[in-house]
Amino acid sequence: MTAPVLPPAEPVPEAWDLPGSLVAFPVRASARRAWRLDGFYRRAPSPAPGSPLLVFVHGMGSDFYHSSLKKAFLLAAPETRLSVLSFNNSGTGRATETERFRDCLPDLDAVAAWARARRHRRIVWVGHSTGCQKIAYWQALRRSPATAALVLLAPADDYAVTRRDLGPRRFDALVARARRLAAAGDPDARIRNGYETFSPRRFLSIADTRNPEANLFRYDGPLTHFRRLACPLLAVFGEDEEFAAIPPADMLAVLARRTRSPRCDTLLVPAAGHSFRGAELPLARAVCRWIRSQ
Repeated sequence: MTAPVLPPAEPVPEAWDLPGSLVAFPVRASARRAWRLDGFYRRAPSPAPGSPLLVFVHGMGSDFYHSSLKKAFLLAAPETRLSVLSFNNSGTGRATETERFRDCLPDLDAVAAWARARRHRRIVWVGHSTGCQKIAYWQALRRSPATAALVLLAPADDYAVTRRDLGPRRFDALVARARRLAAAGDPDARIRNGYETFSPRRFLSIADTRNPEANLFRYDGPLTHFRRLACPLLAVFGEDEEFAAIPPADMLAVLARRTRSPRCDTLLVPAAGHSFRGAELPLARAVCRWIRSQ
């Protein structure tokens, strides 16, 4: 495993503007369920021949443009002759309260179709936080040959962290309550898990190990979907990760040990937390160089 070299910290500019395009594309989950996603696309001024499209997949309650981390990738990708798309997924903003995790499948299907229509034959999916679960789940099930690599930025164990923060007794009580509320079908019911407010079914998605989201990065679990990934992988944590049930270096070691990918590199970012604050631009540039090395 060869980790990317992280340059010295450099802040994302406070004021800036970028050329690019606001885009929107339709998503169809079924004959009765369809929606539209919005995003921002920057085509590299002179894309390297055969270079993949970098697609940034945000985490819970986020969106395609807030946060210095997303801005860093929008800045860094074209510097390395990579085109980049950052888009709203089905968990954007307040929608995360009632999101169906499995909607990441039609979401990413729609992105892949949009990319093909623009002649991007390969994609590198860069997920942050819950975005890691989404891209890993999608690729494990779809096994898309167009996926050039996955980059996992802070793939935390939501199940373990929620259980730790709530305490086992309160956690088990909330899971039982969420099951009752979900069975009753109350559309207005909500569960507060310590740092998010969810519908009962959304809470169970991360708190009940019968659901795929709860298991995707459960580090003491089988990591079934992760072990199906055959494309190159880069996993990154900040050494001060707030949502860490075990030390971040240990989580990276578990991924490196359990992978079946022919290449799985890891990077531990000094003095950085879940959002990589203070290291966003150097990290984005290091990730883009890693992508170009594939």
